Amino acid sequence: MNEKTPSQEQLKELYSLAGKFEQLKCWECMEDSDIFGVINPENGETGYACVLGNAEQAYGINIYLGPKGIAGYLKLLNGEIYEGNNLFATQYCLSLTFEPDSFLDDKDIRTIHESGLIWKNKEMLPIFRSYIPGYYPWHLTEEEVRFFTTYLQQSIEVCKRFKKNSELFTTSEPNTYFVRVPLNSNNVLVWHDEFIKAKLFNEEEEPVYVNELKIKRILKKFPQRVGIWELGCEFFPISINNKKSRPFMPLSFLCVDGSTGEILAQNLSEMRKRQLIVGEEILGLIEKRNIIPEVIFVNNKILVKILDPLIKVLEIPIKFEKIMPFYNEAENAMIGFFDKR
Repeated sequence: MNEKTPSQEQLKELYSLAGKFEQLKCWECMEDSDIFGVINPENGETGYACVLGNAEQAYGINIYLGPKGIAGYLKLLNGEIYEGNNLFATQYCLSLTFEPDSFLDDKDIRTIHESGLIWKNKEMLPIFRSYIPGYYPWHLTEEEVRFFTTYLQQSIEVCKRFKKNSELFTTSEPNTYFVRVPLNSNNVLVWHDEFIKAKLFNEEEEPVYVNELKIKRILKKFPQRVGIWELGCEFFPISINNKKSRPFMPLSFLCVDGSTGEILAQNLSEMRKRQLIVGEEILGLIEKRNIIPEVIFVNNKILVKILDPLIKVLEIPIKFEKIMPFYNEAENAMIGFFDKR
């Protein structure tokens, strides 16, 4: 992962564009479903822009990167995932938000100061962040600063046009977006509009490994089939910093009794793949308690897929449930505990 630090001049240009974007107040006329694209002239990747602020909760703009980025955002927009659940596992974007000064860290404050720009409204100061699934939100690299500079330049022009013509993005074609496309003409970039169909992103995760020896050992004890389990395995929002690259987040396995709220198992792991964790955790819990649940609820459709081989062998019904009350309560308690440390 290229973590090269941007120069002061690069950051000054980016923050200057942020000031111009904030002055436009695009969120007064654009909603989070008004998506448009900008093709990066360096690598040909489309960044899909979404203006934040119409709901008066957060102000700014997110640039979702390529098919993976837009797929994650559409899941959020369509309610397949929700804020606070597995957002960190799906959001792949560059973000600019305008926040009160209390939200800025030392590096943010220093960068604004070094830019020489004056921000009169201390409640609307710029924060740039990079979101990569499984990693903690982090400051932009040099490459990301270059990308975001291009995206912001074009976004400002697009937003000005949208203010005058709210039908600018309208098309009857599904999964097709208004996109700004660069063309190199005699070493000069010339931009034009196109409606381009977004490429599909197929998120494939390997299924869990079925430990047949452990399953035979468990079934020999004739465990009871009783109870409801609510479980999840998601990236947990704490920062682990190895001092060499951007901080990452551990995977958290959490299982809660769906009838009583008792926490049956919890574990934080530095492993990066759910299928290496969740199957062994479930089998370990079954073996420890000598109980096979009557049903398992999960809040992530991907878990339904990767657990399929194990669930079939154990003959446990598994169901997707967006809101799991006891699980959510336990997860929030865990996050609150770490926030206080």
